[in-house]
Amino acid sequence: MRYQRTIKNPVTLKGKGIHSGDDVTLTIKNAPADTGIIFFRSDLKQKPAIAANVSNLADYSGDLRCTSLEKNGTSINTIEHLMAALSNLNIDNAAIEIDNQELPAMDGGALDYTLNIKKAGILEQDKEKKEFYLREAVWCREGDALLTAVPSESLNISYLLKYDGLSYMTQCADFSFASIEEREELFTKEIAPARTFCLEKELAHILERGLGKGGDYKNSLVLNAQDGNPVGNEFKFINEPARHKVVDLLGDLALLGADIKAHIIGIRSGHSLNKELLKKLEKRLHAE
Repeated sequence: MRYQRTIKNPVTLKGKGIHSGDDVTLTIKNAPADTGIIFFRSDLKQKPAIAANVSNLADYSGDLRCTSLEKNGTSINTIEHLMAALSNLNIDNAAIEIDNQELPAMDGGALDYTLNIKKAGILEQDKEKKEFYLREAVWCREGDALLTAVPSESLNISYLLKYDGLSYMTQCADFSFASIEEREELFTKEIAPARTFCLEKELAHILERGLGKGGDYKNSLVLNAQDGNPVGNEFKFINEPARHKVVDLLGDLALLGADIKAHIIGIRSGHSLNKELLKKLEKRLHAE
């Protein structure tokens, strides 16, 4: 069991939304124990608050390319990279003011968020953080995609990325988090730098849907159809796309609001299955 934590000093970050392309500024501030992570839309008159939890997950259908929150008609989009950074630095409580609907893309992963939060400092609080030991396996699937959680004494993430007919796009990523200190260091060095990506053949469809307007060759990887190498860029890791799937998965798991102890295994899964698994895990958490 560990104690809850919050950010020590406010930190303000600016950038463009990866999908909207809109300029956005967000400020992360500290918050009392048991507050959780709460977003405030400072651009709207009443500054509506949306807690980052499973019950506020937006019910979007179709090709999901981000995780969104929605409450009373107000939305916050693309929260997963910041949530991954907060969760893996064990920041449990924070008030986040944002002047637009979508979070800034920053570096396209979670590293910019992580480094700025570390620089702002971290405060330990006087309340214990809830732990969630999964007792029975939970899974969900969609076609050839599978996402499962099985009991474990610590958090472990294993992910298999695979595209039909593209042998070079079969990648694995596997991480184990035995302690708080190990988790922070491993996430910062080996997971957070992994950037969002798409296949070159997907790009036209993404742009047609009005998405990806804030993407560029620095914060996004566009993978060549011939060999899978990034266009106008280089991989930070040979399996960077698979590692980015781990970033997304960790960010989505943060919405549980508890330190989960389980082995999470994803095969070709994405945000839609993450959301489905989260709902099943939340039921188990509240049943304890």
